[in-house]
Amino acid sequence: MSFAPDAAVLADRLSDTRWHTVEVVGSTASTNADLMSLAAAEDTDVVAGSVRITTDQTGGRGRHGRAWTAPAGSSVAISAAVAVGRYADRLGWMSLLAGVAVARAVDALGLRAVLKWPNDVLIDGKKVCGILSEYAPGPDGGVAVIGIGINTDMTEDQLPVPTATSLGIATGAPVDVHTVTGNVLAELDALLYGWPDDIVALAAAYRDRCDTIGRRVRLVAPGDRDVIGTAVDVDSDGRVIVETSAGERIVATAGDVTHLRVAED
Repeated sequence: MSFAPDAAVLADRLSDTRWHTVEVVGSTASTNADLMSLAAAEDTDVVAGSVRITTDQTGGRGRHGRAWTAPAGSSVAISAAVAVGRYADRLGWMSLLAGVAVARAVDALGLRAVLKWPNDVLIDGKKVCGILSEYAPGPDGGVAVIGIGINTDMTEDQLPVPTATSLGIATGAPVDVHTVTGNVLAELDALLYGWPDDIVALAAAYRDRCDTIGRRVRLVAPGDRDVIGTAVDVDSDGRVIVETSAGERIVATAGDVTHLRVAED
């Protein structure tokens, strides 16, 4: 079971980052919903820099409104609010950069994490982390609330699907959730200094981690169009580019990508 991080110790460690307010709660329905509600009630420029964390999230959500739940103490949910300013058109990068931050934090455990477009973090082909970013508008440009859910000490029998894993399973040892959480937030802060002015470097950092590029994939595009091809790139807007056998290039901003084995092609 994961013990919740100590908010005061985390705040001290992150004192030289943008995260000026760090709150750890015993349980909540959704750390993202908590910060979105705070942004609706307060000035968004005050909410920017706030972090909310729990190891017992009872009503989390994934992309497309999918429910995301886990037994208490088996995962950590981290939500962080980032000032958007006049760059709302670049919000798509928030989730992608969070994926890079988590992957780098996982590396510190002696593992190698990669990304499945757009922002699933994988270890040995299995999902260990999901990310959901939301936008709260405001007169100052609003904030993006980046939600990160990491399977920490989830056991084999607690995994929601066979394609999931946890840090504990991957390392074979109990997870220091405090250290992992601090590393994720420190890495995310560092990456965000390149947003939105150095998208070229950020895109390169993402591509370096993206295991989708070069794979045969099935893309369920808007309108339920089923596209099979090779993912050849992720562009400067964070969109995946899939090339079909007929040479058609599909640029997708949303949709599910499934890595295909040759036998399934």
